[in-house]
Amino acid sequence: MAPTPAKTSPPTSSPSPRPASSPGRFANAWKYLVPVAIGVVLWLLPAPDGLPPKAWHMFAVFVATIAGIMTAPLPMAVVAIIGATLGVLLDVLTFADVTRSTGTDLVWLVMLAFFISRGVIKTGLGRRVALLFMRLLGKRTIGLGYGLVLTELAISPAMPSITARAGGVMLPITRSISEVLGSHADDPESRGKVGTYLILCAFHANIVAAGMFITSMAGNPLTVKLAADQGVSISWLDWAVAASVPGLVCLALIPLAMMWIAPPQIRNTPDAITLAQRELTAMGPISVNEILMAVIFVALLVLWVFGEQFNIGATLAAALGVSLLFITGVLTWQDALNEKSAWDTMIWIGLLIMLASKLNEYGMVAWFGKEFGAHLQGFPPLAVYMLVAAIYFYIHYFFASATAHISALFPLSLALMVAAGIPPFTAAVALGIISNLNGCLTQYGIGSGPVMFGAGYVSQGRWWKAGFLMSLIYMAVLLVIGPLWWRVLGHV
Repeated sequence: MAPTPAKTSPPTSSPSPRPASSPGRFANAWKYLVPVAIGVVLWLLPAPDGLPPKAWHMFAVFVATIAGIMTAPLPMAVVAIIGATLGVLLDVLTFADVTRSTGTDLVWLVMLAFFISRGVIKTGLGRRVALLFMRLLGKRTIGLGYGLVLTELAISPAMPSITARAGGVMLPITRSISEVLGSHADDPESRGKVGTYLILCAFHANIVAAGMFITSMAGNPLTVKLAADQGVSISWLDWAVAASVPGLVCLALIPLAMMWIAPPQIRNTPDAITLAQRELTAMGPISVNEILMAVIFVALLVLWVFGEQFNIGATLAAALGVSLLFITGVLTWQDALNEKSAWDTMIWIGLLIMLASKLNEYGMVAWFGKEFGAHLQGFPPLAVYMLVAAIYFYIHYFFASATAHISALFPLSLALMVAAGIPPFTAAVALGIISNLNGCLTQYGIGSGPVMFGAGYVSQGRWWKAGFLMSLIYMAVLLVIGPLWWRVLGHV
């Protein structure tokens, strides 16, 4: 009989020594502490004369939430949920306010538009449009710049994610063209051939187009709702018409101005046409899904322009468009579920709209306009318009989020302009457009900035220089051409 082998215990790994400290865990503690400290300090300060304590406490919760979005210890939607939850616990909100926040028309409009933009990217329609413009205009470098501008103008009305437009459509095309023309991001000597010029053209076209339609940037519906809280009604068509002339002027100036700000070393680019044709050939003939996407896209634009005559609002039109995309198989429900940005945006934009609306409901915005507007009495309305617009634009150097900027400063800036005698619609639209244009100042100020800057073709110094110089052009358009156009429309 064979001896029974002795039982042995399985080898155990010795426990790893416990670190004496975990500095990484607390390295970002300040990102939590700053919003909390701001909120606590404001909460404990006495309410200013004439302002109800509840309004002041709501303001403390709101400012702390915006500070949390700026310091970004957690994703924006999470910060918004925490802020709303604290508001309920501190009795400045009810939980019914929170649950209602994602049920508004504007919130659903943004989410549905994200689904539509997914269809544009999934089918390849956006890429095909960009390549067609490149083939048509790509003989010269400035023509490539205008091709990027026209692509943005064509696809932006139904793509509220400027990050998706930049990263999913514009950047791949721009980078491919740059590399074919011998301009490489990892080669400092060749970046300036065309890459720097094209990246800056694409980025600035992205933010200008974002300001031209309510559905071109996720924060624009927030602007519309905050304006509505002060009695200013803005439809999709109203915004598009009011922003059309200033926006088109800015778009037309971008490729020309960049020839001076970031002059390309190569001016003639016949290889770009060859590349565009090669890529179009590789894509093959236009697919059934692209045709369906194009037809539904155009139908959506028609409904957004003329739908009110048939009692079809912008959100219902978007719902019809998305329904058709599902019915025709262009999109699947799994595509919608995978569109994380849509669901994320639905949460944070709904909650921010609710928080900002409560400030107006409690009288904070009216009190601010009355108190500070009194100091502007006697100043010409145009001077106040220029001053508030300039401050609203350039204070964006201190913001890393367009939405945080809108939430924090749009209602107060609008109240100041209206108190000084600026027509409410004009003030709201001007501030709404600026809420997109001011993203040009830094590489972190708006969602598409990190995407385009991250391509590596533009140094930070050149990015900031180009942003500041273009900001002067944008401000000149909004302070001169904008008011003249709005006067023609009867808004001034």
